[in-house]
Amino acid sequence: MEYSPTQPIAIEPPRWRRIKLAQAVRQPSVIIGVLIVIGLALRLWFIAVNQIDPRFSAADDGDYYVRALRFAVTGEYVDNSWLVRPPGHIFFFAAMLRIGLWFGDPAIGIALIRAVQVILSLALIPLGYDLARRLFDQRTGFIFAAILAGWMPMIELPALILSEPLFFDMLVIHAWLLVRWRDDRRLRWLIGAGVTLAFAALARSPGLYGAAFAVLFIAISAWRAAGQRRRQQVVLALLAFLLPFALTIAPWTIRNYILYRDIILIDTLGPVNLWIAMSDAVHEGRGEGEAKAVLARLPQEERQRFVSAELRRIIQTEPWRFTRYLWPHFHHIWKAQFIEDFFVKASFFTRPLREIWLPGLIGDMIWMATVLAAPFTFLGRPREGAFRLVALGWIGYTCLMVMLIHVEPRYLLPVWLWFALYGSATLARIGQQPLRWDRFALAGLAASLFLAALIFSYRDYPQIIRAGFAREQAWATAQQAIARGDTAATEQAYRAMLAADPDFADGRAEFASWLLVQGRYDEAGQVIGDYPTHRNNLVRGAIARAQGDAATAATLLRDTEEKAGEDVQRLAFAWLTPAPTRTLTLGNDLDLGYLYGFAFGERAGETTYRWLQGEGSIRLPLSEPLAGNEVLALRLAAPAPTPLTVTIGDQRIPITVAPGGWRVYYLPLPAQMQGMREVTVSLSAPTFLPYQSLPDNTDARPLSVMVQQISIR
Repeated sequence: MEYSPTQPIAIEPPRWRRIKLAQAVRQPSVIIGVLIVIGLALRLWFIAVNQIDPRFSAADDGDYYVRALRFAVTGEYVDNSWLVRPPGHIFFFAAMLRIGLWFGDPAIGIALIRAVQVILSLALIPLGYDLARRLFDQRTGFIFAAILAGWMPMIELPALILSEPLFFDMLVIHAWLLVRWRDDRRLRWLIGAGVTLAFAALARSPGLYGAAFAVLFIAISAWRAAGQRRRQQVVLALLAFLLPFALTIAPWTIRNYILYRDIILIDTLGPVNLWIAMSDAVHEGRGEGEAKAVLARLPQEERQRFVSAELRRIIQTEPWRFTRYLWPHFHHIWKAQFIEDFFVKASFFTRPLREIWLPGLIGDMIWMATVLAAPFTFLGRPREGAFRLVALGWIGYTCLMVMLIHVEPRYLLPVWLWFALYGSATLARIGQQPLRWDRFALAGLAASLFLAALIFSYRDYPQIIRAGFAREQAWATAQQAIARGDTAATEQAYRAMLAADPDFADGRAEFASWLLVQGRYDEAGQVIGDYPTHRNNLVRGAIARAQGDAATAATLLRDTEEKAGEDVQRLAFAWLTPAPTRTLTLGNDLDLGYLYGFAFGERAGETTYRWLQGEGSIRLPLSEPLAGNEVLALRLAAPAPTPLTVTIGDQRIPITVAPGGWRVYYLPLPAQMQGMREVTVSLSAPTFLPYQSLPDNTDARPLSVMVQQISIR
């Protein structure tokens, strides 16, 4: 056929090029690179929707943050008020916060903490691939790497619970280093395994007991591989692991002995938690509060000895106490975690569960698949050598501890890790080789059926999911009705939500806040119930404020702002419609809903105030429209001359706040605001860190000017 310039020519790449491209796409480095990109995108997305901030938390993260900030500012390490906690997170947090302070804002340090933990989390993807590949095969490596990249607990861990990722990351790296040593016998891998496990122990003391599992693995592996010099090789390998492990932990143990004259290897948290769970107060039904009060009356240096003596007494006199919760807690380990959090618990506790519901439910399916698949590898013919002892040791120890004390998802991370790894090995064999129903497979089947019975007998999951989706559909309908201003449809949808899930405290808080805006205070109080979440207390405080009970309102609102784990000022600004006022006094704990961007309230004598933290806003809803001739009065103070930009409507007014005490600054309201029934004032000023500029000050908050009162005159 003759060539015609008007006819298109289909040019196909040579076959060898297509083959080369397909081979390149299937290269492990390409697949792992894609998984890392997916993992990064998912983690950044979670950070974007996550509202939890350690600066506002009364939980472990908040304690670590406060003590790390003090350490970063003063160089003084202070133990928790009633526990010696592991120091790893304090040192890590303090290093990141110190960098943030160099840039003028500890919030930068929090971002750095999350950034480092995200990087470590992503590093686990190739390490997990290599670990699973070395233990089993490449296909297992890809499955395990995909789980580490996209499984919901792995996505949220670097950002949600800042006090756990360091332990988990070091544990995985430790396991990988052990297997690297097994494969090439270079002692440097054992040195690294010892150091990383010590870092894990300094983050969470269970890492200490992981040394026993590692020693067993090293001894067996070295004995099998060594020739005539078996004993020497085993001793050398154990020393290469144990010496770095002990030397890394020793400085902290020595510090504890010097300070408390007692052997506290890492912390007192485990023994104290165990004693609280078994104490006379709990045993006799008087509650944990009374047990904690007993410890609170003792000096810190006496608590470890007291707890140890009490545990010995219980073992000698009533050892059956330790068996009371074994089965309920063991059963609780195997729950579907996301379904539990989203559909069963009364509150989301500020976690963005609605935003992540789809990957969360997929995560539960991944978890169930790996849990039910793992027994076939755990109980099958060993292919991974002595490493199975490490995995089973961690699973057994972790299960025992939570059975004795209490179950928290973060405590189960080692269980999830090893089930994911061994479950990946089973899933990788599907379709690759026929299943031989020998005694190993039958044992795996029996264990898998037992675990399935545990999972599906714990809850009626089909019914829970049906009721949960009905609740969420009703909630979505309520939001749509609010958006279009349909009051009747909103109330109907909210009541349908509570009919589907009467115990849903977060839904009650939202419904009550909507009723509060309608002025239906008594109904709002009835809807809110008595479940003590921070968001519920915010609404309770707002109801008390609206009904004139200032003392109750101040107590509830202050407690919520300081302990909620999120920026309650922004939440209240979005949720609440406070009473009209022309004068707002800041810092008296009754100003939530009117402002955001400020530090907690403070008092100097009879004067209450708040520090502006760079940028903030205040709104004043009015009972009557503006006449057009009003002025804005701001009562301000600052330790040094501070430029402040006040924005009212589209008018920006620069002023300088002078030092030397409180002054009132008068600013005219723009004439075009005549007739408006709400005034929003935005404030912006450069910040300073008090500890850097004020003598004998350890305050590391970024502050700008003090605002005592704002009024329209």
